[in-house]
Amino acid sequence: MPIISSRILRVMMFFLFIIALIFLCIYIYLYSHKDDGIIRNHYSNYMDIPENDGVHTWLPDFFPSTAKNISIYTNIEGNYFYSYFYLIGDDDVEFRKSLAIMATQRIKDMLSKNDNSIKNVWCKYGEISGEGSRKNLYFIGEINAGHYYITHIRTTGSKDCVSR
Repeated sequence: MPIISSRILRVMMFFLFIIALIFLCIYIYLYSHKDDGIIRNHYSNYMDIPENDGVHTWLPDFFPSTAKNISIYTNIEGNYFYSYFYLIGDDDVEFRKSLAIMATQRIKDMLSKNDNSIKNVWCKYGEISGEGSRKNLYFIGEINAGHYYITHIRTTGSKDCVSR
């Protein structure tokens, strides 16, 4: 009789282990696929962004129309965005010339939390489509030659910008 009960106990323990393992897998799957509220869009060039797409309401008027390989991440609830893009040749040179005001180390550190490959950070004011003539402060990070990062941080101001 004790042999039967120990076998039953082992079988029950095995099934409990399997059930616990299944619940653990379900929990890990659900946790890793939770919605972070970020909308991700990728475009091979600026002209590929549909005119009626809400992406244009995030980008400043100075965003280069010659940009390539554009990735845009937006969070409507958090009211923020960031974007990566590339510029090639003369387009890169002209864009760099337009970046005259450096951001403070505080801003560079803040942006580096999102992407630690950012080397330099500039400030630039721009308008957003549909917001009239209101100027917004943007931060442009250089990752490497021709590769940029841009964002708008609403809690900052001109105190975070310094002339070269």
